[in-house]
Amino acid sequence: MTTQPPRHASGTKDGGGSKAQARRESRTPPSNLYELKSMIAKREVVFPGELERVMRAVLDQPEFIAFSTATSIAGKCGVSRTTVVRLASHLGFGKFRDFKNLFREHFKEAANAGR
Repeated sequence: MTTQPPRHASGTKDGGGSKAQARRESRTPPSNLYELKSMIAKREVVFPGELERVMRAVLDQPEFIAFSTATSIAGKCGVSRTTVVRLASHLGFGKFRDFKNLFREHFKEAANAGR
């Protein structure tokens, strides 16, 4: 009779989830829009499935993201609100609001530079 290792609350044998999930949870979020674009260009972050669709919309219309809710972004992209929030988490942000603030700060800086 063989014994199975105990399963943890996460449902995995080691309690840690997947390696990709661990990397995502430990990722430092970009500090500005330029850093985000650089991360993407260097392929430091990839976007599986619907996350890519949302990320493309984010980069195409950053002003929409800066001043919209997760629900309205989801509607525009044809995905669920959860997918939009998951994108923020995938990039290392603790909250969707923090992700949105990255875009707001970009526009504040651009407005201040134009003065």
